[in-house]
Amino acid sequence: MQPLTVFLLATLALLVSSEEIKKLPGVDFELNFKHYSGFFQVSDNHVLHYWFVESQNDPTNDPLIFWFNGGPGCSSLDGLLNEMGPYVANEDGKTLRENEYAWNKLASVVYIESPAGVGYSYATDGNITTNDDLTSLENYEALKQFFTEFPQFRHHATFIMGESYGGVYVPTLTARIVDGQEDFPINLKGMALGNGYVHETLNIDSSVRFAYGHGLIDEKVWNTLETSCCKGCIDSCDLTQVTGHCATMVEEIFQFLWFGGLNPYDLYRDCDPNPSANSKRMTHLLRGVAPKMAKFDNLFKNATKNSLYQYLKNKQEKPLTADVPCLNDTEIKAIHIPFNLGKWDICSDKVTTTYQKQYQDLSPFVKKVVNNHVRVLLYYGDTDMACNFMMGQQFSARLGLRRTLKKTPWKYDRQIAGFKTLYDGLTFLTVRGAGHMAPQWRAPQMYYVIQQFLLNHPI
Repeated sequence: MQPLTVFLLATLALLVSSEEIKKLPGVDFELNFKHYSGFFQVSDNHVLHYWFVESQNDPTNDPLIFWFNGGPGCSSLDGLLNEMGPYVANEDGKTLRENEYAWNKLASVVYIESPAGVGYSYATDGNITTNDDLTSLENYEALKQFFTEFPQFRHHATFIMGESYGGVYVPTLTARIVDGQEDFPINLKGMALGNGYVHETLNIDSSVRFAYGHGLIDEKVWNTLETSCCKGCIDSCDLTQVTGHCATMVEEIFQFLWFGGLNPYDLYRDCDPNPSANSKRMTHLLRGVAPKMAKFDNLFKNATKNSLYQYLKNKQEKPLTADVPCLNDTEIKAIHIPFNLGKWDICSDKVTTTYQKQYQDLSPFVKKVVNNHVRVLLYYGDTDMACNFMMGQQFSARLGLRRTLKKTPWKYDRQIAGFKTLYDGLTFLTVRGAGHMAPQWRAPQMYYVIQQFLLNHPI
């Protein structure tokens, strides 16, 4: 497989261009669509890399999706190469196979590596310090530059989608698009989140309840929480507000959930014994969306040498092999990446540890989106412990939207695939047996869900 001779030669500070990928190493099947890799300079010093795959169906008319993975600090190419892209990584970490359930059979998809410092996105001055507002502002600038670079997509039905800490990226970006419609109109139709991190304290509180409901908490411990900590009524008790020995009990539950040998991404999925992208991704999840209240800070300080955290930390020092290819020099040329940008990695330690979180509750952004007649889909794999479905369910119920359908099974291939609750402008959906990455682990079901959402048809 020969590398492309076409290469970005512009200086790093002026990289705001795109190149069509003519040949992609590792692909041994025919591609029936165009795909591009390029950069958008979104501020004086921040440059974001993107990978754009046109629709396999009808790129001149099909919808347009912008996709963001989470972390914060993890690459959206994880979604492309590991979840719903047209080519997904084989176990050798070097070759790609065709994805039967690629979302670009339904729409054209833009994967943006955000914020600067993630993947091949970078800062010209080395300063990748950012926060939720700056990230949404720069993502918005990337969208506007995309439509300038690809004006033929300017009026396509547009959807903003993401996963995990994308639960912050996506609503803040979508709300910004709503606010900017007068100056820069976009044919914005919908927003979708997969296991989105949308409410910090709800995630903490519901994680304890999730653990009890799945047989992870001793009955005596639960009874003590109810009687001693919640005055006999644990259903209405906010477990994030308990103090003293009660806080210690909650902390110990989290110690086990995150460091006790279970897979926080999927309760029923074994932890991979081999070094993998999932291991590195999990360590960033622990830092990014694990409990952030002050009383839980010592979770990380007290992790023992035998804990899952330490195991994963050790693993991330080794090469990634199982889930996402480590792009070699040939692949870098193929997607127009200058050599001096350095090695691509699935997650950036520096971004994760320096990222400044601003929003603990995304309700105002989601309500603004719904109130401006933009459809919202919140889907949650129901075996994920990192961003569990109970958080999403309670978050949806608390938005104050009129409920139009109580929790009802939805089916795929004549089997119950999960449960849906409908509100005015918003659909809350669980995906049965899926963990944190539902598009990867329940690909047929999620292909169907996204198809129906794009078409505005019932699920």
